[in-house]
Amino acid sequence: MSIIAPTTKKELFARISEIIQHKEYIMPDKRYIGTGAPGLYLEDLLGLRTGNKDIPDTLGWELKFYTEKTNLITLFHKEPRPDNVIRLMVSKWGWKDDMGRLSFRHTIAGKSDRFKVEADSHQIIIRRLDGNGAVPYWTDDDIMSSAGAKLRRLILVKGVRTGQKIVYNRADSYENLELSSFIDEVVRGTVKIDFDVREAKPESKGLRNHGTKFRVSPYDIGRLYSKKDRIG
Repeated sequence: MSIIAPTTKKELFARISEIIQHKEYIMPDKRYIGTGAPGLYLEDLLGLRTGNKDIPDTLGWELKFYTEKTNLITLFHKEPRPDNVIRLMVSKWGWKDDMGRLSFRHTIAGKSDRFKVEADSHQIIIRRLDGNGAVPYWTDDDIMSSAGAKLRRLILVKGVRTGQKIVYNRADSYENLELSSFIDEVVRGTVKIDFDVREAKPESKGLRNHGTKFRVSPYDIGRLYSKKDRIG
């Protein structure tokens, strides 16, 4: 698919409107597989070559796809401090999977059955509810730099997928990310912290880390921005 990417906001929004008006697309089997296929196909329809970069996808806009069944959208990845804390969390709080590897997969929405999120001394801290141990944290600057670099302007495109058929049926733009209140939304649990890491092999020092994610429901995105508009 050889498509030239839009060069202005007006052109970008017009292209997205055309995609929504087009209704049904058939995604080729070979390239577009898995849950990320509709988002990848949308990027290709727009002529984007994004990759996994900590910068917006196009013209200062980050592009996200979701469906009615999407629970959480990943905003960005950011590992906590200090450097070895993920290894300590797996060792102390992990549980064995069916292959005998210690695994730590856990989502914290302000508070979980094991942890709570606190703001203290310009830091976001994860504390154990029932004792001491490793204390992962991010400085406020860590969070605001990651969010501000990638999410100041966001486009959410909603669609319906049936096999290789995809219909993009709605798009909303969000501007003016409220960085001053973003930390509060992490502590409140609107923005959730998601750990997904395990040992590479049973009792090994190596880890398979899928990244610590900051995630939010597509229906709560509006709490993070001061301006919202419908594109199509």
